[in-house]
Amino acid sequence: MMYNGSRNKTLTFYPAICFTCSESAAEAYGPHIATVEIDRSKLTIKTVEMTAEEMREAIADQEWPCDRKADIDAAIAAGYDAVAYTDCDEHGQTHDCIRILTQAAYDAAVVQCNS
Repeated sequence: MMYNGSRNKTLTFYPAICFTCSESAAEAYGPHIATVEIDRSKLTIKTVEMTAEEMREAIADQEWPCDRKADIDAAIAAGYDAVAYTDCDEHGQTHDCIRILTQAAYDAAVVQCNS
C-alpha cells in the first residue's frame, strides 16, 4: 500500500504526483488520504540515492527529485516512468516515496483502493 495526502477530496493525476509508504507522512501533505496499490513491474523507475548533504540541501531548498518540469521532462526522455527517493515532510520526518511522471504510467500502474 502507498498513500497520497492532498487538500483535494479526489485523487487526480498531475505530473510528478507522489505516493509514500507512510500513511502518517501522507497526512502532512493534506487531510484527504488516498490509498493505492502501485504495480512497480509496470514502471521503469529511476532510484535516486541522496547523500546526507543532498538531503539537507533538499530540505533547505524544498526541492526534490523531479520537482521541476525540466527534470520531469529529462527523466521521461531517459525512459523513466517514475522516480523513487527518500523525501522529508515539513516536520522533518523522512519517508520513501515514488513520483509518477506521466498519465500513462499512472493509468498502467496505480490502482486506487479508497479516498
